[in-house]
Amino acid sequence: MGFARADAPPLQALRSLWAALLLAALSACASWPAPSEPAASQPDDPVASCRAWFTRLDSVVTQHRVNDAEDHRVAGFPQLRSTRFLASFRERAAQGGAAFDDWLGLLQARGTEGHGIEIANLPDVGIEALAAVADGWNNSPPRDPRAVVTQQTRHCAQVLTDFDRSAAVRRTRLLDLAQVPDAYSTLARVLGLYPLTRLPFSTGVQRWQQDTLDAFAREARAAPGGPSTKRFVPRAPEVGDLGEALARAPRNALGIPQLDERLQQQLLDRHAPVFELPTGAGFDRIGAMTLVPGGTPRVDILRPQVYRRIAFAQLAGQTLVQLVYLAWFPERPSAGSFDLLAGQLDGFVWRVTLDNHGQPLLYDTIHACGCYHLFFPTRALRARPAPEPGIEWVFVPGEAPEAGAGERMVLRLVSGSHYLTALSTARDPVGEPYEHRAESVLRSLPWPGAESGARRSLYGPDGLIAGSQRGERYLFWPMGVRDAGAQRQWGHHATAFVGRRHFDDPDLIDRRFDRVEPVGADAEGH
Repeated sequence: MGFARADAPPLQALRSLWAALLLAALSACASWPAPSEPAASQPDDPVASCRAWFTRLDSVVTQHRVNDAEDHRVAGFPQLRSTRFLASFRERAAQGGAAFDDWLGLLQARGTEGHGIEIANLPDVGIEALAAVADGWNNSPPRDPRAVVTQQTRHCAQVLTDFDRSAAVRRTRLLDLAQVPDAYSTLARVLGLYPLTRLPFSTGVQRWQQDTLDAFAREARAAPGGPSTKRFVPRAPEVGDLGEALARAPRNALGIPQLDERLQQQLLDRHAPVFELPTGAGFDRIGAMTLVPGGTPRVDILRPQVYRRIAFAQLAGQTLVQLVYLAWFPERPSAGSFDLLAGQLDGFVWRVTLDNHGQPLLYDTIHACGCYHLFFPTRALRARPAPEPGIEWVFVPGEAPEAGAGERMVLRLVSGSHYLTALSTARDPVGEPYEHRAESVLRSLPWPGAESGARRSLYGPDGLIAGSQRGERYLFWPMGVRDAGAQRQWGHHATAFVGRRHFDDPDLIDRRFDRVEPVGADAEGH
């Protein structure tokens, strides 16, 4: 059933014609019953019908290249998507009961969010092709096509999840498949003779680390601020101690804190950093990410903005809350005629890991390419030695300063490269205010110049930002990092060239640091 009426204007009739043509083409590819077949042909098999729905949906999404790559699709479970964090709970979920139910629900939530992003980014012709099938299937009156597709997707996700929960063989298979592969290409490492080529790369990493230590030592002698620097400060109310609220937050059967929206925003507001850069150059200003009519991303430096999200990590058997902040610069300008690191867009990521009482435990940072991973532990952590020499394990340029009540962390960045070279704290910092947005908005941005209301993700189906490639990719490929230097989506940040490490590894801290209890701490660690 379509959406065109006898009195429909020519444009709407043309859209319906294109939708019908697309529908016919996809029917041949997906081996799915033609939309003219009545829904009653499979009245007692809603599971088969819903699997077919996801086959059709994913086929249309792939054709229009609006696949969202943030979370990993679970083969054979089209309504579910996994993350490295969720995959780490497979053993606990295998115990069954509430632990499995909560785990399965989180996998479904990730799938629903991913499909929602893809539906939002589909052009009208794809949506109308899908809505025609869903509308005929449900025998409901014509409605907004995108709402029809969304409703059908959510309905089928629940049907499939209920089935997967009830079938023991499906539960066992899911526990085996809900893993996330690492972001490294073993084939590239084999072809690039990694055991040999890693040696000069390891030397280069050590040289960069020494340069970074020298830069921090120089900046430590310089006074923060000054007439030649500019600060971007969060436009957010100062929030007091949130430790009690975080400690009281309920946890599900997996031990994951269940933070309501208000507490999430309060935590993100409380720990939002200040960015300090040299004045003058446009490439040193943070801004709002936009798409130009051709689909190319552009940073609007007239609207300072920082994107943020909640994440989680594990330490000593407990799940800790992480606060992640992403700032975009228009470019990393070339420092010479042969600068392999220069290119369009430069993202800077700052992360704060909190203990269970809301106090910062660890700060770390990368650029949006996954490069330049720095750790700044508080006094509560001590870094462990690397398990083998030469790998990128944990690089600590210095201990994090302790931010007192009402103070914010100040991040001093170098002009052009946007390398972090100093940390300090400031009370009531003055500067140009920046707005904050959920990082998820980058997955579906308005696309001017396309059809009315069109949207597109900043990231491609491979999780990379087209046009942000760097020349270094031609030299660094033997390390197995695909398109080294390109800016990429959450979940795709490999942060080591020598060794294997990801920014979203749930055990990133647990493997690299020991908890140091303060002298005189009681049994609960207070």
